[in-house]
Amino acid sequence: MKNLRFSIFLKLALLIIVFIVLVNFSLGFLIRFSSGKPPREFFGKPPHFIHEYVVREIGMPPDIDKAKSVSSELDLIMRIETQNKKWANEEFVPTISELKNEREFRYDRPDFSVHYKGRPYFVSVLKDGYIIFSPNVPRDYVNTEKAIISIIIIVTILALLFYFSLRWIFGPIKELSEGVKRIGKGDFDNDIDVKRNDELGELARSINSMKSEISGMIKSKESLLVDVSHELRSPLTRLKLATEFLSDKNIREKMQDDIKEMEIMITELLETYRLNHEKRNAGFTKRDIVKLVRQITSRLENGIVNFETEISEKLVNMNEVRMEIAVRNIIDNAVKYSDGKPVDVKIFEDNIGTLYISISDKGRGIEKEELENIFEPFYRIDKSRDKKIKGYGLGLSLVKRILNEHDSEITVKSIPGKGSEFIMKFPNNN
Repeated sequence: MKNLRFSIFLKLALLIIVFIVLVNFSLGFLIRFSSGKPPREFFGKPPHFIHEYVVREIGMPPDIDKAKSVSSELDLIMRIETQNKKWANEEFVPTISELKNEREFRYDRPDFSVHYKGRPYFVSVLKDGYIIFSPNVPRDYVNTEKAIISIIIIVTILALLFYFSLRWIFGPIKELSEGVKRIGKGDFDNDIDVKRNDELGELARSINSMKSEISGMIKSKESLLVDVSHELRSPLTRLKLATEFLSDKNIREKMQDDIKEMEIMITELLETYRLNHEKRNAGFTKRDIVKLVRQITSRLENGIVNFETEISEKLVNMNEVRMEIAVRNIIDNAVKYSDGKPVDVKIFEDNIGTLYISISDKGRGIEKEELENIFEPFYRIDKSRDKKIKGYGLGLSLVKRILNEHDSEITVKSIPGKGSEFIMKFPNNN
């Protein structure tokens, strides 16, 4: 049964509750911090009692010193207007002339209340003037500058706390995403490391389990394919020997072509397996790639390949056996699709020392929509699998993997009906 203590949803709920508590606590702190003093209870007494008390304490005629004492004791804002005295403890306390403009102002009572700018004021009518007073409200205690600074600080702190809390809760999502991308690229060696006991941790463990199962199935199929490939070599050798005794030349040549195609396919399968399981850059040494290409082209019949280069020597850090497989594959494909026309092989450099090997044919060409797929294993341009139109087998896929291992790349340009050009690019730092 799932332990709810570690549920990601419970974490979110607790985070929201804590955030609400902090907001309320912060608001209380804000009021206390930005206030000069706490408000007093003023409206607890009946209005007539307040009027009588204020007038009695101030005296008749009004004593300014006593008015200051009463206003301080009761926390009032006050204004006194008589023929001889005009005093206010706050400038914003309205004058009697301003209050007379309000509809609530009374002329028929000795004391009354009237609202001015949303605030209640008590008015006591004297023989020769008025006493105007009002209780301080919480907004009177708030220091605006302090309040703004406090709000900015509190909001910033709470926002940062909320952000880092969410980041901690959902942090494993990034690791999960990167792990899934690694699996998508064929990396089955590294587990997704999420040490959590919530749903994200459970998801990571499920993905790791799935990865292990997929890796096991792939290795099992690879092992089967390699074993079958090894086992096929012996019967193919016997078949190859048996064809030498066939009297019909046409049948013998067709069978030998088929056997050769199977041998190439087996070699490519085994080499692909080695690429997958050998350490990267295994067997790399500095070798002359110009010499290697020249040797490959010289083994072909005269007139089939035109080799051209102005470079006498170019040392490249490479696995010579695999690089020979890659170059030979491209040249063989060009010859195969060239319809008997010569294949051009050129080696040249640009001004920064990057080496290019260009192999172009004058065959049927490749449609634009097919170009992205020709490096896939066993891809055929003709989906009908007609044997007259040969596919690329594992050849181009193997070429691309070999070049990737050498930190190099291969591109292709093709015009349908005119031919194709494969360009192998070797950076100068190679």
